[in-house]
Amino acid sequence: MDTTAGRTRRIAIVLGSGAGMYLSIGIVLIYGFSVFIVPITEDTRWDRTVVAAVVAPIAIVNGLMSPVVGALTDRFGPRRVLTFSSVLMALGLIGIGIVSQNLTAFIVAVVVASLLGAAQTGVPYTYVVVGWFTARRGLALGVMLSFVGLGIATVPPTLAFLISEWGWRVAFIAAGLAAMAITLPVALFVIRDPPVVQKVDRAEIEGSTVRQAVETASFWLMLGAFFLNYFAAAAGSISLPVVLADRGADPATAALVMSFVGLSFIVMRLGFGALLDRFPPVPLTSLAFLSPVVGHLILLNSEGLIPVYVSAVIFGLATGAEGDAIGYLLAKRFGMRSFGKLFGINYMALTFGAGLGPASLHIAAAEGARYLEAFTIFAGIALIAPVLLILDRRTRSLTAQD
Repeated sequence: MDTTAGRTRRIAIVLGSGAGMYLSIGIVLIYGFSVFIVPITEDTRWDRTVVAAVVAPIAIVNGLMSPVVGALTDRFGPRRVLTFSSVLMALGLIGIGIVSQNLTAFIVAVVVASLLGAAQTGVPYTYVVVGWFTARRGLALGVMLSFVGLGIATVPPTLAFLISEWGWRVAFIAAGLAAMAITLPVALFVIRDPPVVQKVDRAEIEGSTVRQAVETASFWLMLGAFFLNYFAAAAGSISLPVVLADRGADPATAALVMSFVGLSFIVMRLGFGALLDRFPPVPLTSLAFLSPVVGHLILLNSEGLIPVYVSAVIFGLATGAEGDAIGYLLAKRFGMRSFGKLFGINYMALTFGAGLGPASLHIAAAEGARYLEAFTIFAGIALIAPVLLILDRRTRSLTAQD
Protein backbone atom coordinates (compact mmCIF):
# COMPACT_ATOMS: atom_id res chain seq x y z
CA MET A 1 0.00 0.00 0.00
CA ASP A 2 1.22 3.46 -0.86
CA THR A 3 1.97 5.41 2.33
CA THR A 4 2.23 9.16 2.81
CA ALA A 5 5.96 8.81 3.42
CA GLY A 6 6.32 6.82 0.20
CA ARG A 7 4.43 9.41 -1.84
CA THR A 8 6.49 12.21 -0.30
CA ARG A 9 9.71 10.39 -1.16
CA ARG A 10 8.65 9.88 -4.77
CA ILE A 11 7.63 13.53 -5.11
CA ALA A 12 11.02 14.57 -3.75
CA ILE A 13 12.75 12.23 -6.20
CA VAL A 14 10.84 13.72 -9.15
CA LEU A 15 11.62 17.29 -8.09
CA GLY A 16 15.24 16.46 -7.27
CA SER A 17 15.71 14.78 -10.64
CA GLY A 18 14.18 17.85 -12.24
CA ALA A 19 16.63 20.11 -10.41
CA GLY A 20 19.49 17.98 -11.73
CA MET A 21 18.15 18.24 -15.27
CA TYR A 22 17.88 22.01 -14.89
CA LEU A 23 21.67 22.32 -15.14
CA SER A 24 22.45 19.17 -17.10
CA ILE A 25 25.26 19.16 -19.63
CA GLY A 26 22.82 19.66 -22.50
CA ILE A 27 21.38 22.84 -21.00
CA VAL A 28 24.79 24.47 -20.58
CA LEU A 29 26.79 23.10 -23.49
CA ILE A 30 24.08 22.73 -26.15
CA TYR A 31 21.23 25.15 -25.47
CA GLY A 32 23.41 27.57 -23.50
CA PHE A 33 26.14 27.44 -26.12
CA SER A 34 23.95 29.40 -28.51
CA VAL A 35 24.54 32.63 -26.56
CA PHE A 36 28.32 32.12 -26.56
CA ILE A 37 28.78 31.97 -30.35
CA VAL A 38 28.62 35.69 -31.21
CA PRO A 39 30.51 36.96 -28.10
CA ILE A 40 33.30 34.42 -28.61
CA THR A 41 33.76 35.31 -32.29
CA GLU A 42 33.68 39.04 -31.55
CA ASP A 43 36.23 38.67 -28.75
CA THR A 44 38.61 36.28 -30.50
CA ARG A 45 37.94 36.77 -34.24
CA TRP A 46 37.69 33.00 -34.59
CA ASP A 47 35.60 31.81 -37.54
CA ARG A 48 31.90 31.83 -36.54
CA THR A 49 31.04 28.72 -38.53
CA VAL A 50 33.79 26.77 -36.73
CA VAL A 51 32.71 28.02 -33.30
CA ALA A 52 29.06 27.19 -34.01
CA ALA A 53 30.04 23.74 -35.28
CA VAL A 54 31.63 22.91 -31.91
CA VAL A 55 28.14 21.87 -30.84
CA ALA A 56 28.56 18.82 -33.10
CA PRO A 57 31.47 17.20 -31.21
CA ILE A 58 29.65 17.94 -27.95
CA ALA A 59 26.71 15.96 -29.22
CA ILE A 60 28.86 13.19 -30.66
CA VAL A 61 30.75 12.69 -27.38
CA ASN A 62 27.59 12.77 -25.28
CA GLY A 63 25.82 10.53 -27.76
CA LEU A 64 28.57 7.91 -27.84
CA MET A 65 28.75 7.94 -24.05
CA SER A 66 25.00 7.53 -23.54
CA PRO A 67 24.93 3.73 -23.95
CA VAL A 68 27.94 3.51 -21.62
CA VAL A 69 26.16 5.69 -19.06
CA GLY A 70 23.07 3.53 -19.47
CA ALA A 71 25.08 0.36 -18.84
CA LEU A 72 26.74 1.89 -15.77
CA THR A 73 23.33 2.98 -14.49
CA ASP A 74 21.95 -0.55 -14.94
CA ARG A 75 24.95 -1.98 -13.08
CA PHE A 76 25.67 0.49 -10.28
CA GLY A 77 22.44 2.46 -9.98
CA PRO A 78 21.79 6.10 -10.93
CA ARG A 79 22.73 7.58 -7.55
CA ARG A 80 26.41 6.67 -7.73
CA VAL A 81 26.65 7.60 -11.40
CA LEU A 82 25.14 11.05 -10.75
CA THR A 83 27.32 11.71 -7.70
CA PHE A 84 30.59 11.24 -9.57
CA SER A 85 29.42 12.97 -12.74
CA SER A 86 28.29 16.13 -10.93
CA VAL A 87 31.87 16.83 -9.85
CA LEU A 88 33.38 15.84 -13.20
CA MET A 89 30.97 18.05 -15.15
CA ALA A 90 31.87 21.07 -13.01
CA LEU A 91 35.59 20.49 -13.56
CA GLY A 92 35.02 20.27 -17.32
CA LEU A 93 33.07 23.53 -17.57
CA ILE A 94 35.57 25.37 -15.38
CA GLY A 95 38.35 24.03 -17.59
CA ILE A 96 36.81 25.65 -20.70
CA GLY A 97 37.03 29.05 -19.07
CA ILE A 98 40.63 28.54 -17.95
CA VAL A 99 42.40 26.89 -20.89
CA SER A 100 40.66 28.39 -23.95
CA GLN A 101 43.44 30.68 -25.10
CA ASN A 102 43.23 29.66 -28.76
CA LEU A 103 40.68 27.93 -31.00
CA THR A 104 42.30 24.50 -30.77
CA ALA A 105 42.47 24.63 -26.97
CA PHE A 106 38.85 25.80 -26.87
CA ILE A 107 37.62 22.90 -29.01
CA VAL A 108 39.60 20.36 -26.97
CA ALA A 109 38.33 21.84 -23.70
CA VAL A 110 34.72 21.72 -24.86
CA VAL A 111 35.04 18.09 -25.97
CA VAL A 112 36.67 17.12 -22.65
CA ALA A 113 33.93 18.94 -20.73
CA SER A 114 31.24 17.12 -22.68
CA LEU A 115 32.97 13.83 -21.91
CA LEU A 116 33.28 14.57 -18.19
CA GLY A 117 29.64 15.66 -18.01
CA ALA A 118 28.31 12.82 -20.15
CA ALA A 119 26.38 11.24 -17.25
CA GLN A 120 24.62 14.47 -16.29
CA THR A 121 21.91 13.82 -18.83
CA GLY A 122 18.43 12.40 -18.99
CA VAL A 123 19.72 8.80 -18.97
CA PRO A 124 20.17 8.30 -15.18
CA TYR A 125 17.48 10.82 -14.20
CA THR A 126 14.86 9.17 -16.42
CA TYR A 127 15.91 5.77 -15.05
CA VAL A 128 15.18 7.04 -11.53
CA VAL A 129 11.70 8.33 -12.36
CA VAL A 130 10.66 5.40 -14.57
CA GLY A 131 11.93 2.97 -11.93
CA TRP A 132 9.91 4.57 -9.13
CA PHE A 133 6.66 5.10 -11.06
CA THR A 134 4.29 2.74 -12.83
CA ALA A 135 0.99 4.58 -12.37
CA ARG A 136 1.16 8.21 -13.56
CA ARG A 137 4.53 7.55 -15.10
CA GLY A 138 3.87 9.99 -17.95
CA LEU A 139 2.98 12.78 -15.54
CA ALA A 140 6.03 12.08 -13.37
CA LEU A 141 8.31 12.21 -16.43
CA GLY A 142 6.60 15.38 -17.58
CA VAL A 143 7.16 17.12 -14.24
CA MET A 144 10.80 16.04 -14.06
CA LEU A 145 11.58 16.96 -17.65
CA SER A 146 9.75 20.29 -17.42
CA PHE A 147 12.80 21.50 -15.50
CA VAL A 148 14.70 21.16 -18.78
CA GLY A 149 12.36 23.77 -20.21
CA LEU A 150 12.98 25.97 -17.19
CA GLY A 151 16.70 25.59 -17.84
CA ILE A 152 16.30 26.47 -21.51
CA ALA A 153 14.23 29.51 -20.54
CA THR A 154 16.54 30.88 -17.83
CA VAL A 155 20.07 29.53 -18.23
CA PRO A 156 20.93 31.06 -21.66
CA PRO A 157 19.75 34.57 -20.65
CA THR A 158 21.66 34.23 -17.37
CA LEU A 159 24.78 33.16 -19.23
CA ALA A 160 24.29 36.06 -21.65
CA PHE A 161 24.19 38.44 -18.68
CA LEU A 162 27.38 36.94 -17.22
CA ILE A 163 29.07 37.21 -20.60
CA SER A 164 28.10 40.87 -20.95
CA GLU A 165 29.39 41.69 -17.45
CA TRP A 166 32.51 39.53 -17.07
CA GLY A 167 33.18 37.81 -20.39
CA TRP A 168 32.52 34.36 -21.81
CA ARG A 169 35.38 32.62 -19.98
CA VAL A 170 34.07 33.68 -16.57
CA ALA A 171 30.60 32.59 -17.63
CA PHE A 172 31.85 29.04 -18.24
CA ILE A 173 33.54 28.95 -14.83
CA ALA A 174 30.40 30.24 -13.12
CA ALA A 175 28.29 27.63 -14.94
CA GLY A 176 30.53 24.85 -13.64
CA LEU A 177 30.33 26.03 -10.04
CA ALA A 178 26.57 26.54 -10.20
CA ALA A 179 26.02 23.12 -11.76
CA MET A 180 27.92 21.34 -8.99
CA ALA A 181 26.16 23.39 -6.30
CA ILE A 182 22.83 22.00 -7.54
CA THR A 183 23.55 18.51 -8.88
CA LEU A 184 25.86 17.21 -6.14
CA PRO A 185 23.46 17.76 -3.19
CA VAL A 186 20.64 16.29 -5.29
CA ALA A 187 22.66 13.14 -5.97
CA LEU A 188 23.79 12.75 -2.36
CA PHE A 189 20.63 13.61 -0.46
CA VAL A 190 17.59 13.34 -2.75
CA ILE A 191 18.12 10.65 -5.41
CA ARG A 192 17.37 7.09 -4.34
CA ASP A 193 17.94 4.05 -6.53
CA PRO A 194 14.66 2.40 -7.61
CA PRO A 195 13.85 -1.11 -6.36
CA VAL A 196 14.96 -2.83 -9.60
CA VAL A 197 18.58 -1.80 -8.92
CA GLN A 198 18.64 -4.01 -5.82
CA LYS A 199 17.84 -7.18 -7.81
CA VAL A 200 21.09 -9.06 -8.33
CA ASP A 201 19.76 -11.22 -11.17
CA ARG A 202 18.69 -8.99 -14.08
CA ALA A 203 16.70 -11.91 -15.51
CA GLU A 204 14.24 -11.48 -12.65
CA ILE A 205 13.30 -8.04 -13.97
CA GLU A 206 10.45 -7.90 -16.44
CA GLY A 207 11.26 -6.78 -19.96
CA SER A 208 13.47 -7.36 -23.01
CA THR A 209 17.21 -7.68 -23.29
CA VAL A 210 19.07 -5.30 -25.58
CA ARG A 211 19.45 -8.08 -28.16
CA GLN A 212 15.75 -8.85 -28.12
CA ALA A 213 14.87 -5.17 -28.48
CA VAL A 214 17.21 -4.39 -31.38
CA GLU A 215 15.89 -7.37 -33.32
CA THR A 216 12.50 -5.63 -33.62
CA ALA A 217 11.60 -3.15 -36.35
CA SER A 218 9.83 -1.10 -33.70
CA PHE A 219 13.10 -0.27 -31.96
CA TRP A 220 14.72 1.05 -35.13
CA LEU A 221 11.70 3.04 -36.30
CA MET A 222 11.50 4.76 -32.92
CA LEU A 223 15.25 5.39 -32.95
CA GLY A 224 15.07 7.02 -36.39
CA ALA A 225 12.05 9.10 -35.45
CA PHE A 226 13.67 10.35 -32.24
CA PHE A 227 16.85 11.29 -34.08
CA LEU A 228 15.20 13.13 -36.97
CA ASN A 229 12.72 15.00 -34.78
CA TYR A 230 15.45 16.33 -32.50
CA PHE A 231 17.78 16.96 -35.44
CA ALA A 232 15.21 19.30 -36.99
CA ALA A 233 13.82 20.81 -33.78
CA ALA A 234 17.20 21.50 -32.17
CA ALA A 235 18.55 22.90 -35.43
CA GLY A 236 15.74 25.45 -35.39
CA SER A 237 15.63 26.32 -31.71
CA ILE A 238 19.36 26.46 -30.94
CA SER A 239 20.01 28.56 -34.06
CA LEU A 240 17.38 31.17 -33.21
CA PRO A 241 19.69 33.61 -31.36
CA VAL A 242 21.96 33.69 -34.41
CA VAL A 243 18.98 34.08 -36.76
CA LEU A 244 17.76 37.03 -34.68
CA ALA A 245 21.21 38.59 -34.66
CA ASP A 246 21.34 38.30 -38.45
CA ARG A 247 17.92 40.00 -38.60
CA GLY A 248 19.24 42.96 -36.60
CA ALA A 249 18.45 42.07 -32.97
CA ASP A 250 20.88 43.05 -30.20
CA PRO A 251 22.55 40.24 -28.16
CA ALA A 252 20.19 40.54 -25.16
CA THR A 253 17.10 40.37 -27.37
CA ALA A 254 18.57 37.44 -29.30
CA ALA A 255 19.27 35.50 -26.09
CA LEU A 256 15.73 36.13 -24.85
CA VAL A 257 14.30 33.94 -27.60
CA MET A 258 15.52 30.85 -25.76
CA SER A 259 13.14 31.76 -22.95
CA PHE A 260 10.26 31.31 -25.39
CA VAL A 261 11.64 27.89 -26.34
CA GLY A 262 11.98 26.97 -22.68
CA LEU A 263 8.53 28.14 -21.60
CA SER A 264 6.89 26.28 -24.47
CA PHE A 265 9.00 23.27 -23.56
CA ILE A 266 7.70 23.38 -19.96
CA VAL A 267 4.06 23.58 -21.02
CA MET A 268 4.48 20.70 -23.45
CA ARG A 269 6.36 18.52 -20.97
CA LEU A 270 3.67 18.87 -18.31
CA GLY A 271 0.71 18.62 -20.66
CA PHE A 272 2.12 15.93 -22.92
CA GLY A 273 3.22 13.77 -19.99
CA ALA A 274 -0.31 13.77 -18.58
CA LEU A 275 -1.79 13.03 -22.03
CA LEU A 276 0.48 10.01 -22.44
CA ASP A 277 -1.27 8.40 -19.46
CA ARG A 278 -4.68 8.87 -21.12
CA PHE A 279 -4.30 8.47 -24.89
CA PRO A 280 -2.47 6.11 -27.29
CA PRO A 281 1.10 7.43 -27.11
CA VAL A 282 2.25 6.77 -30.69
CA PRO A 283 -0.45 8.77 -32.54
CA LEU A 284 -0.08 11.49 -29.92
CA THR A 285 3.70 11.62 -30.39
CA SER A 286 3.39 11.57 -34.19
CA LEU A 287 1.15 14.62 -34.05
CA ALA A 288 3.62 16.48 -31.81
CA PHE A 289 6.48 15.58 -34.17
CA LEU A 290 4.90 17.74 -36.88
CA SER A 291 5.88 20.83 -34.88
CA PRO A 292 9.42 21.26 -36.33
CA VAL A 293 7.90 21.23 -39.82
CA VAL A 294 5.72 24.19 -38.88
CA GLY A 295 8.59 25.98 -37.12
CA HIS A 296 10.90 25.84 -40.14
CA LEU A 297 8.11 26.86 -42.51
CA ILE A 298 7.47 29.96 -40.36
CA LEU A 299 11.15 30.92 -40.58
CA LEU A 300 11.15 30.16 -44.29
CA ASN A 301 8.26 32.51 -45.03
CA SER A 302 9.14 35.46 -42.78
CA GLU A 303 11.73 38.19 -42.38
CA GLY A 304 11.00 40.08 -39.14
CA LEU A 305 11.74 39.35 -35.48
CA ILE A 306 8.24 38.37 -34.25
CA PRO A 307 7.96 35.23 -36.44
CA VAL A 308 11.23 34.01 -34.91
CA TYR A 309 9.64 34.11 -31.45
CA VAL A 310 6.58 32.28 -32.78
CA SER A 311 8.81 29.57 -34.23
CA ALA A 312 10.60 29.35 -30.86
CA VAL A 313 7.32 28.32 -29.25
CA ILE A 314 6.73 25.71 -31.97
CA PHE A 315 10.21 24.21 -31.62
CA GLY A 316 9.77 24.09 -27.84
CA LEU A 317 6.63 21.99 -28.31
CA ALA A 318 8.54 19.42 -30.36
CA THR A 319 11.48 19.01 -28.00
CA GLY A 320 9.15 18.97 -25.00
CA ALA A 321 7.09 16.12 -26.44
CA GLU A 322 10.11 14.00 -27.36
CA GLY A 323 11.59 14.06 -23.86
CA ASP A 324 8.41 12.56 -22.41
CA ALA A 325 7.79 10.12 -25.24
CA ILE A 326 11.22 8.50 -25.45
CA GLY A 327 11.27 7.18 -21.88
CA TYR A 328 7.57 6.38 -21.83
CA LEU A 329 7.54 4.38 -25.08
CA LEU A 330 10.72 2.45 -24.28
CA ALA A 331 9.52 1.45 -20.81
CA LYS A 332 6.09 0.56 -22.18
CA ARG A 333 7.48 -1.58 -24.96
CA PHE A 334 10.65 -3.13 -23.52
CA GLY A 335 10.25 -2.93 -19.72
CA MET A 336 12.95 -2.20 -17.11
CA ARG A 337 15.25 -5.19 -17.61
CA SER A 338 17.68 -3.28 -19.85
CA PHE A 339 16.07 0.14 -19.69
CA GLY A 340 19.31 2.00 -18.95
CA LYS A 341 21.09 0.54 -21.99
CA LEU A 342 18.11 0.95 -24.32
CA PHE A 343 17.44 4.49 -23.17
CA GLY A 344 21.14 5.26 -23.54
CA ILE A 345 21.12 4.09 -27.16
CA ASN A 346 18.05 6.19 -27.94
CA TYR A 347 19.42 9.14 -26.00
CA MET A 348 22.53 8.85 -28.15
CA ALA A 349 20.36 9.35 -31.22
CA LEU A 350 18.60 12.29 -29.59
CA THR A 351 21.92 13.88 -28.58
CA PHE A 352 23.40 13.39 -32.04
CA GLY A 353 20.36 15.17 -33.43
CA ALA A 354 20.73 18.01 -30.93
CA GLY A 355 24.34 18.60 -31.90
CA LEU A 356 24.44 17.77 -35.59
CA GLY A 357 21.22 19.63 -36.41
CA PRO A 358 22.34 23.15 -35.41
CA ALA A 359 25.81 22.65 -36.91
CA SER A 360 24.29 21.41 -40.16
CA LEU A 361 21.86 24.32 -40.34
CA HIS A 362 24.66 26.84 -39.78
CA ILE A 363 26.66 25.24 -42.58
CA ALA A 364 23.67 25.10 -44.94
CA ALA A 365 22.78 28.72 -44.14
CA ALA A 366 26.30 29.93 -45.07
CA GLU A 367 26.42 32.62 -42.35
CA GLY A 368 22.92 33.81 -43.19
CA ALA A 369 23.26 33.96 -46.96
CA ARG A 370 21.20 30.82 -47.66
CA TYR A 371 18.56 30.64 -44.93
CA LEU A 372 15.84 29.98 -47.52
CA GLU A 373 17.44 26.74 -48.68
CA ALA A 374 18.36 25.68 -45.14
CA PHE A 375 14.86 26.06 -43.68
CA THR A 376 13.34 24.25 -46.68
CA ILE A 377 15.65 21.27 -46.26
CA PHE A 378 15.03 21.03 -42.52
CA ALA A 379 11.25 21.22 -42.92
CA GLY A 380 11.47 18.21 -45.21
CA ILE A 381 13.71 16.31 -42.79
CA ALA A 382 11.33 17.03 -39.93
CA LEU A 383 8.42 15.50 -41.83
CA ILE A 384 10.09 12.08 -41.91
CA ALA A 385 10.00 11.60 -38.12
CA PRO A 386 6.21 11.28 -37.64
CA VAL A 387 6.04 9.09 -40.75
CA LEU A 388 8.46 6.59 -39.16
CA LEU A 389 6.33 6.36 -36.03
CA ILE A 390 3.16 5.84 -38.06
CA LEU A 391 4.88 3.03 -40.01
CA ASP A 392 5.46 1.14 -36.76
CA ARG A 393 2.50 -1.22 -36.94
CA ARG A 394 3.55 -3.19 -33.90
CA THR A 395 3.56 -0.06 -31.76
CA ARG A 396 0.10 0.92 -33.02
CA SER A 397 -1.36 -2.50 -32.30
CA LEU A 398 0.07 -2.61 -28.81
CA THR A 399 -1.04 0.88 -27.90
CA ALA A 400 -4.51 0.12 -29.14
CA GLN A 401 -4.67 -2.70 -26.58
CA ASP A 402 -3.46 -0.58 -23.64
